[in-house]
Amino acid sequence: MVQVGRYSRSFPFLTADEVAFRCGVHPELVERFLQLGLIEIAEKDWNGEPLFPMDVVPMVRKILRLRNELGVNYAGIGVILELMTRIESLEARIRELEDELFGGV
Repeated sequence: MVQVGRYSRSFPFLTADEVAFRCGVHPELVERFLQLGLIEIAEKDWNGEPLFPMDVVPMVRKILRLRNELGVNYAGIGVILELMTRIESLEARIRELEDELFGGV
């Protein structure tokens, strides 16, 4: 069950307000990240409001760190996040290949 302040529900999605609360930012900043394509929604609620997966919270925190601590602009953040995703994918593939190569030994 997700519980933030007065919010409580039994599914693993967060509203923009809940994401903002957990990250200590204004909900408009979460909306801006969505508009810039830095984060994605999981689905929309019955009212058409975006719902975010739980793993968006660490992503927003990562974006904030890149912006505030390293001074990276939003375009640069998008590139960095894409490269990090590609690196994680390549590392996973390397582990799979290592398992295939050395798993039977």
